[in-house]
Amino acid sequence: MRHVRCGEEKPNCMQCIKTGRKCDGYSNQSQKELRKKVTDPYFAWPTVSPDNRLVLVPGSREERKYIHTFCTQTSPALSGFFASEVWNRFLPQLSHREPTVRHAVAAVSAMYEQQYHPNASQGVSDNFALQQYTKAIQKFRQQLVNPRDSDYDCLLVTCLLFVCLEMLRSSHASVLDHIQGGMQILLRQQDEKTNQLKRDTIDQELCQSFRRLSIQLPLFGRSLIPFHPQTETALDPEQIPIFDNIAQARDSMTILMNRGLGLIRPIGIDRILPSEEVNQQQMHEQRILAQAFYNWNVAFTTMMQKPAKSVGILDSRAPLALQINYFISITWILSCLSRDESVYDQHFASFEASVDAAEKILTLSAQTANPSTPEIFSLDAEVVPAIYLAAMRCREPNIRRRAIAVLSNYPTKEGLWGQGERQYQIAKLILEIEERHYQHLPVEERIPRDSHRVYEALIFPTKGTYLDPCPVTIMMKPHGLQGPWATRVEYVELPKLK
Repeated sequence: MRHVRCGEEKPNCMQCIKTGRKCDGYSNQSQKELRKKVTDPYFAWPTVSPDNRLVLVPGSREERKYIHTFCTQTSPALSGFFASEVWNRFLPQLSHREPTVRHAVAAVSAMYEQQYHPNASQGVSDNFALQQYTKAIQKFRQQLVNPRDSDYDCLLVTCLLFVCLEMLRSSHASVLDHIQGGMQILLRQQDEKTNQLKRDTIDQELCQSFRRLSIQLPLFGRSLIPFHPQTETALDPEQIPIFDNIAQARDSMTILMNRGLGLIRPIGIDRILPSEEVNQQQMHEQRILAQAFYNWNVAFTTMMQKPAKSVGILDSRAPLALQINYFISITWILSCLSRDESVYDQHFASFEASVDAAEKILTLSAQTANPSTPEIFSLDAEVVPAIYLAAMRCREPNIRRRAIAVLSNYPTKEGLWGQGERQYQIAKLILEIEERHYQHLPVEERIPRDSHRVYEALIFPTKGTYLDPCPVTIMMKPHGLQGPWATRVEYVELPKLK
């Protein structure tokens, strides 16, 4: 066969046309386009997502499974209304390099699955969770003996996971023990750094997480652990803060609530101060705290005028939760030095504002519900304790009934407080006791006299859990403030806690 040289005419050469051959011709593409065509492969490899990259993840197959579940399901559920670097980024990363954290994460994830997705666990989660918990505790104790500076974040994260795990198990005493343990680690860290905590995001978020949790200590019969880093400025009633984002507003609220409990708890059930000198000190602290809360609200209102995303609001329920805690906290601060219950009648507007915000949270929760990551558990108590106080202390009948309805319908288990079912039953009992003498009146007129009001409703867990039916100690002052306490025990049936 004779070879015929191509004439190179475009688009087809004359030699090929004459001989009847098919000429591939020449493209009109530029040299740059032609080079790209040559270098591009005939087929493309699929884009590799981060989940498909080859990464050697430590741990057994079950551990890896539950760590993956934690990152994709458990962690988003635990982080609540506020964006969290700890839950969403730092903790999953730490679980890959720290065995203590890995075991604790796997234990929490398995326990969460066993509690809320029992069909998926197939009976494996409970034993596995306890095994991982035991391993985490062993390694945690080893690190605690002689921690390096870099270990403190690991210790705090692990302690936070222990708190979460015991909350899932509804072991109240152990939860409080771990919260106290975390606060002691913070104090130890502060001492070893000459009162200078690191200012990076993770360190500060861990610190604030434990300070929020520590608010629950005095509410469940433990002592409040004071923690005031040197980097934290003293309260200045003349200065209005500036919040660049909602995280700063939340941290500021946490500091104020801790200071507020430091004022309220020493007063005790009798609301009697031991001396006139202490009384003056308490009144001074009350004025400073009240002004600090007012200043917080001014700064918060200013921040809320900015676009939500620019101040870090990714969930519209977050500012509502802060509003609830503001209105209830300022009411408690302004009322704590009064010896009679009628002082709360001056604050119906604040109670109503808190209930309004809680009802909006219920509505938004229903609208944004995601079946793949249901919000059935939260480490922080954002709504239930505040609305419980409103249901107990607000005697305006309609507002009070709305608060009780919120407790009945709240979908998320908040730490030690549950979903509000226990608080709902107790608040309903107190309503019945206080309005017993007013059934002949229209609902809106059933505001009880002070002698008919319940001053305290106390419940005491047995071996870290609550009995069912749950005994509630009722304390009243039927013969006036100077009269003796009238105490009796009532029982409430508790729905099965989830």
